[in-house]
Amino acid sequence: MKTVRDPTHLCRLVLFAGTLVHQSGGDTARTANIMTRTARALGAENVHTVVSSLNLGITVELNSRQRTVFHKAPHMGVNFRTLTGVSRAVNALEARRIGPTAFETLLDDLASRPHYYPRWFTALTVGLACGGFAALFGGDLAAVLATLVGAGLGSWVRLWMTSRHYKPFIFAIASSTVATLLVGLLAAWLSYTPEPAIAASVLFLIPGVPLINAMADMLSGNYLNGGVRLTMSAVIIAGIGVGVSLALRVFH
Repeated sequence: MKTVRDPTHLCRLVLFAGTLVHQSGGDTARTANIMTRTARALGAENVHTVVSSLNLGITVELNSRQRTVFHKAPHMGVNFRTLTGVSRAVNALEARRIGPTAFETLLDDLASRPHYYPRWFTALTVGLACGGFAALFGGDLAAVLATLVGAGLGSWVRLWMTSRHYKPFIFAIASSTVATLLVGLLAAWLSYTPEPAIAASVLFLIPGVPLINAMADMLSGNYLNGGVRLTMSAVIIAGIGVGVSLALRVFH
């Protein structure tokens, strides 16, 4: 298998793979592991990685030459298809089933794919999921339908605001306000069990993956990144609390 001879090109490929993982919901250990494995599979003799909440860096030694490169990589959300795709590409590179050129082509393909389903479809499935939780919480059929409508619209608002780069605290307030207000009004009018509907209306905003990654970082010794993820999760949860409080004041 051909290896990369230029350390700058090697660093660029490694950071490309690391950025895809980092921006798709990978924790610190996973991102660093992918970067290290990629560098060694491409021929690097020594590898040192840096993974922070907003930046990735790598130092490689190749053919007695060293190169250090940093790249800005803010979080983009969660995309398990990309995480799986990068892992498979690195596995193929290590097994020498593909070379550097084919590896770069696979990464380009993963980066160019649409990252998410259409907004309307995501909102619909989120509404169905929250409606299912309302049923599990003991809500009647009217409560489930009210949750489906309100949570779906709240999810659409969240997606619209994130596409325009609103901060998490802002979109959490707006989305939870819309979802809780609509679900509360519909459930109070149509349902005998409005409480389960209101409780389930904002579950789509709970930052599950950031909380899991935060604990994974803490347990693996990456305390700074874990603290950042915990703080981001706390900000979103605080926004949910503000939004729900504002909505409850309208119909209570």
